[in-house]
Order: sequence, then C-alpha cells, then structure tokens
Amino acid sequence: MAVTKIHAIKASVGKAIGYICNEKKTEEKLLISSFGCAPETADLEFNILVSMNREGGPNKAYHLIQSFAPGEITKDEAHRISRELADEVLEGKFPYVLATHVDHDHIHSHIVFCAVSSTDHTKYHDCKKSYYHIREVSDRLCAEHGKSVIKEFNGKGKSYCEWQHTKKGDSWKARIKKDIDECIAIAASYEEFLRLLKNRNYEIKGENPEDGSAKYISFRPLEKDRFVRGRANSLGEGYTRERIIERIEENLRMQEQDSVPMPHVFNTKSIRDFLRSVNDNSQKRIDKMLGNKPTETKLIDTSKEKIAESYYYTKWADKENLKRAAAIYEELGDLGLQGCVFLDERFNEQLDELHDQAHKEKKAVINLEKEIRNFKGILDHAKTYVDNMKYYKQYIKAKGRDKERYQRDHDYQLRLFEGASSWLKNSGVDTSTLSIRQLEEQYRKMIADKDAHTASYKTKEAEYKRLWEMKDSMNKFLGRSDKEISGSKFKKPKDYRDRNEL
Repeated sequence: MAVTKIHAIKASVGKAIGYICNEKKTEEKLLISSFGCAPETADLEFNILVSMNREGGPNKAYHLIQSFAPGEITKDEAHRISRELADEVLEGKFPYVLATHVDHDHIHSHIVFCAVSSTDHTKYHDCKKSYYHIREVSDRLCAEHGKSVIKEFNGKGKSYCEWQHTKKGDSWKARIKKDIDECIAIAASYEEFLRLLKNRNYEIKGENPEDGSAKYISFRPLEKDRFVRGRANSLGEGYTRERIIERIEENLRMQEQDSVPMPHVFNTKSIRDFLRSVNDNSQKRIDKMLGNKPTETKLIDTSKEKIAESYYYTKWADKENLKRAAAIYEELGDLGLQGCVFLDERFNEQLDELHDQAHKEKKAVINLEKEIRNFKGILDHAKTYVDNMKYYKQYIKAKGRDKERYQRDHDYQLRLFEGASSWLKNSGVDTSTLSIRQLEEQYRKMIADKDAHTASYKTKEAEYKRLWEMKDSMNKFLGRSDKEISGSKFKKPKDYRDRNEL
C-alpha cells in the first residue's frame, strides 16, 4: 500500500533538493536517482527551464511524496517503484531528483521535479485530474509488484469530467495530440517525427504522402483497437499530415534564427545590425532574465565544468551571452562610445581619462586622511587640555602643605594637563586662543570633504572598472586576440579578477 501527496515549491528549490538528498536519510546517498539533471546542480537547471517558460506563475518545482506501509516493502523495491512512478507520470518531459528515505518505520520516497518541461518549456498543470492520475499509477505499480492497494469506496472518486471522458471514449484524443505535439517539438525532420512517435508505442498509417495509400495520416496507440485520423474534424487542423510537416519546418526555422552565427566581417555596421536584431527579438527575455537590473558587463564562461556538463545550462549560457553583448553595445551607445570598442583609440582615451580622475580623487583622499589624523590628535589633546585646566588652576592657587596635598590627590589630572599642553605647544597651537567648538567644526568640515572625495573616487573607479569589463567582454565575444587589441596605457583594475562570474 502506498499513499501519495504533492505540493508546489515556490521559494527555494535548492533547499528542497538538499533536504531530500540528506545522506543520513538515503543510506549515504545510495538511494538517490535523477532524470534530465544532476542532483548537485538540479536547482540551477530548474531555474533555467523556468526562465524559458512564457506562462509565468510562482511555481518553480513540485514535491511528490510516495509513502509505503511499514514492513511491507524493502528500500530497493520502494526506490524502484517510485522511479517507475516518476517516469510514467512525468513522461520523460520534466527533469527530477528522486530520493528514498529510510530513517523512519515507513519507507517513503521524495520526488522533486521541475515545473517546466524540458522538451517544449510548457508548465506542469497540477490539478485534481493530475493528482488522481498519480494515485492511479501508484496503485497500479504497487499491485504489479505484489503490494497492497487502497480500495476506492463504492468505486467512486472520479470527477464528473473524468467520468464523462471515459464514457465517451475520447480522452485518448487529447493524449494523442499531446504526444504528437511533443514529438514535433523535438523532431529534426518528418521522418524523425514518425520514428519518435512509433517509439511511444504508436502504429501509424498513411505517413507517406507519395504512396497514395491513404488520404489521411492515422494514429493508433497499441492498447487501442481503432485508429484516429489526423484531420480537421477529428484531431484538429494542426494534426493533418501536411500541417505536421509545416510545423516541423517552422520549428527548424525558429531554431536557426535563435542560433544566428556571428557575421564573418567584423565591421561596425555588421556588428551593430546583428546585435540590434538579437536585442529586438529578445527584449522581453532580457528584461525577464535581468529583472530590469543594470547591464551585466561580464560574459558567462561556458567552459566551466558545471555548465559544460549540462545541455540546457550551455544553451542558456550561449543565449545569455548574446543578450549581454547586445545590452553592453546599447549602453556604450548611451555613453557616446558606440563603435569605439572596435576602434580602440577613443575608447582607450575614455578609459585613461577616467583612470586619471580616479587617481586624482584617490590622492586627495589620502592627503585628507593624513590631515585628519593629525588634526584628530590636536582635537583630542585640546579637549584633554580644557577638561583638566581647572585642576591646574587650583594647583597654582594652593600654597604650602595644601599645594602638596592637592598634587598628591590630583596627580593623574595634572599629568594629563601638562602632557596635553606640551603636545599642543610643540604642534604650534596657541593655547591662549583655544576654542573646542571651532576645532570641532573644522574637523567636521574635513570629514565632509574626505567623504565627498571618497564618493567621487569610488564613482570614477566603478565607471572605469565597468567600462573596462564591457570592453573586455566585447573583445571576448568577438574572439579578438591580444595582438588585435591596442591596450590602454593603464593596467586593468586590481580588483577586477580575470574570470567571469555567473
């Protein structure tokens, strides 16, 4: 007997996967499996797929739990049944991570799967119908493996919609259309489409339009007795033989547009037209990926092991680099430097000017800091001088034994006064006209000046660093060698590491 439940994950997918993959609960991670992703990077790959979906919605993944009765099943059987459940319910479209926990009396499995399909980037629709389907598959698998099954009360439990579809017998049409859509989405040709659909246990008639054997293409799942024709009044206009071929060709054209190669002639006009076309076609996705944040100035390093091992991660990174390059080029235009990244001379002049301004402001900050340190000493000793002056005056007024007694009682304060007086005189401060209020006002002004120069310095340094990164990213994007790049007379910023960050 197995009980199932499912809930959506709207916040952190990484935390959910980290919880189910706990080595203490999974026999030192021996009871962990996955499909379409790696458990270590599943949360990143899920986020990439979610970003490719245009439907929106808060759900990032789903958490399916299958719990077995205590003492009825072994851990290996439970893991095998749960994997069969995930494979059948998700139909090879949604990547998932499966972990079987054995830390309780009842063995149970956790399945965290992406909310977006890896084949056509559509969302998983969680509803009563999908839940009843999960429960039905779970019960059937338990029965096939000789485990007990929870019986329905009076055979009821189906919704009216499910009962109506079962009575009419047309629910398989929706399933056929769904399978056809999925095969069209990933097929590189009409012949490959036919092969993919046959691999899903379909028999096909009239697939060849040239043999004249049948007017319509027809499909039959092997468990059904009759064929369903691919015509407008049966499956719909999008499922005729001719329309299926057109849809495959349309997909191929769209894929070619998404992977337009860089122009062979690297001149300003060809680069500008190319980047603008990428930017125009991808503006919504750029806004969605960047969340209207400032332009990313670094390209993603697709040679990293974590990215190279994942097909979806690599595909996303390549497209993201195109978008970042387009955004960088557009920002350079706003700065009046569009095209200079390819000419170098004016671009380097701008870099050098920013470097000189930042260096000048930094030097001013250093000088002010020295002045402030010295002035802080004067202010502290002046306060000590003023605070202990009353003790010195009382000591001067005292006479005879009273003077000796006063000196013993206030020796600490008198020493402080004498030390402060000597320090101020050696520093050239006239103690007769000493004003703490004026000194404090002067000190605050020096601090304000330093803060202003520091803010200006940091701004110039950030502009310089950002401009350098944009130049470096564009050169990498264009594949320009060091010999082709005339460098600035200044080196790249010390805090600019020679690596790309995700």
